[in-house]
Amino acid sequence: MRLYVTASVLLAVFAVAACDDNQSNHPTAPTVARGAQLAAPGAFVVDVGNDTTAQNETPIAVNPTDAQNFIVGANDWNYNDGCAVNATFDGGKTWTPTVPNGFLPGITKYTNDPAENGTGAATGTGDFGGDPAIAWSSDGKTAFYACYSYIVTGYGSYKTRLLLSKSTDGGKTWLNGKTKGPDAQPLTVVAQWDAYGITKGSTGQFQDHDSMWVDPRDGTIYITWAQFHGNGSNSPIYVAVSRDDGKTFSTPVQITATTVRSNQDARIVSNGKHAFLTFDNGAQGGKGAVMYMSESRDAGATWGPPVQFARFQNPVCLFPPYCFNISGTPFRGPGSYPVPAFDPIGKRLYVAFSDIVNDTAQLFLASAPESGVSDVKQWTTIPMAPGATGDRINVEMSIEQGSGRIDFISQDRSYSDNKLVDITYGKSFDHGASFTTQRVTRAGYDPGLFGVPSGSGFRPFIGDYNGIVSLPTMAAFAWTGVGKNPGNPPINLDIYFGSVTP
Repeated sequence: MRLYVTASVLLAVFAVAACDDNQSNHPTAPTVARGAQLAAPGAFVVDVGNDTTAQNETPIAVNPTDAQNFIVGANDWNYNDGCAVNATFDGGKTWTPTVPNGFLPGITKYTNDPAENGTGAATGTGDFGGDPAIAWSSDGKTAFYACYSYIVTGYGSYKTRLLLSKSTDGGKTWLNGKTKGPDAQPLTVVAQWDAYGITKGSTGQFQDHDSMWVDPRDGTIYITWAQFHGNGSNSPIYVAVSRDDGKTFSTPVQITATTVRSNQDARIVSNGKHAFLTFDNGAQGGKGAVMYMSESRDAGATWGPPVQFARFQNPVCLFPPYCFNISGTPFRGPGSYPVPAFDPIGKRLYVAFSDIVNDTAQLFLASAPESGVSDVKQWTTIPMAPGATGDRINVEMSIEQGSGRIDFISQDRSYSDNKLVDITYGKSFDHGASFTTQRVTRAGYDPGLFGVPSGSGFRPFIGDYNGIVSLPTMAAFAWTGVGKNPGNPPINLDIYFGSVTP
């Protein structure tokens, strides 16, 4: 969930957003087979799912010891109302299916088995789940999946748990989520917000958009999120860390306070010595939106004061009816947010973001040397892959660790006079000074005409984020697209996987 609105309506908007994510209504969708979305020349694209309803918000992670083994996740509007998971062991050609077993156990009180109508031997307690995040251990033996579990207790009132699951077979199977019995495999509680748990608070609190990073050098697991506490517009950023392979997590540390408020979209990268947290902030008093960075030099035990490194001119806000500031049919989708990546070759922290300048959403790249990230004077911001004739939104970025090559993808409306959404891939071999871009998808779509189940109809919602990973000979990514037969209502949004050779 991402948006920028005035402080007076911020909390109300997030309460509505969380309620709107309740995935409990499932209109009947067609069961005919779907074809793969065609790739543009020079790219590989495949439709990951094999189901009949919607998925969106698609993190991706690759096994560091097996470049053929990818895992993708998603919010899932199938019977389980939780988090989808699909794995491939052949570089993306084939995937484990979403139905009946492609869901994370232990999140909701439903399964994904149509034969059971979703009410079989589920192991979770949530009414719905969401905001998936995926990462791997550095030895490739364990994959981690974080997902929220929500129990709805009334309008705007949530009992929320942020849970972590594991897979030791490349993403085929996950912890069963059972908390009792000889075969119990409980999920780890990272944070809990319902008047008890690791971090205490009043009923009505809820978290938004977790993200996860596993340090490839020391194995520290970082999970960060924004916390909405039901009292005013303050939404501080929290970070919890695990140093025992996800068995336990530290008490979450609050990063922001006082005037640094109404935060969201937090992400972390690290290099074994330092960890870097980035997030955006709706400045108090209607003073616009800015971006902050906080640094930890002790593996997440403590964090330095947030440093404002950039300011949005006009952040993209796709959250109708509260805001929709690009042209076309309104839809809920990714807004402007900072995406960090660390270059171990140039020893520099990079942060990509989108911003509306001269009436067009464009991409920008902020950066600072590793030794100067906490000094605002050492940050610079330049246009990132300029020259697009249409909106570029939802930038995702990663850096290939052996060469320092910067990769990004963006949902791009430049190929259709700002009418349809496609995927663009970009690469830089000169530390961001210049980028070469290429189209990934052969055909775009209008995201205002497709969406997720909402009662007997649909709500246009293509997700708030995508995913990308960088390998020496490949950049791979996941995003939300439209299935071949979206049905009536048109709710068959699918997970798509793509790759290119840089």
